[in-house]
Amino acid sequence: MSSPDVPSTPAPRRRGRPADVDPDAVALVALRHFDAHGYDETTMDDIAAAAGVSRRTLFRYFPSKPALVWGGMEPVVERMRAVFDAAGETEPVRDVLARAFTESLDLGPDRLEATRRRLRLMAAHPALVGFGITSLAVDRDLLCTFLARRLRVPADGLRAQVLADALTSANFSALLWWAQHDDGDPARIAVAALDEVLRGPV
Repeated sequence: MSSPDVPSTPAPRRRGRPADVDPDAVALVALRHFDAHGYDETTMDDIAAAAGVSRRTLFRYFPSKPALVWGGMEPVVERMRAVFDAAGETEPVRDVLARAFTESLDLGPDRLEATRRRLRLMAAHPALVGFGITSLAVDRDLLCTFLARRLRVPADGLRAQVLADALTSANFSALLWWAQHDDGDPARIAVAALDEVLRGPV
């Protein structure tokens, strides 16, 4: 029996869950690394090392480099959805759309930086746009559902489908332009593009 004056051997520490990881912070590290070292030249191992996370942890959140570029879309989509869901039936369609674009792009400094870097990478690597078509389709479907409801037309009809496609394309094109021209406010550019589409050809 051990002496009461001698402490017993401590039990081995149990392995706990890995420390919390902020995916947005990891993505921003990756985006900065892509800009500094080249997108094609950077590996996922490079990103894991730069972000201070294990390779396994990195792949848990981002299965590929394109996924790192396209990360962070969910909050944008949810803010847009919230505007459409709360819009009154008497509010002009244009005003609802402008508010949805503006609120979805209400970004803090880090998210603003990440968004600009993402879009610049997409402009430089067109294949990245193809990877993110599914993400753009979510925005497009939200727009189509809202337009169909407010214009009282079928969601699968020509008018709702074409308008939703046009607005989605215009919004994405405007944001690509914003990212490459150092304009401070992406929402202002998105609303300007919206008004161009609604105005029609000169």
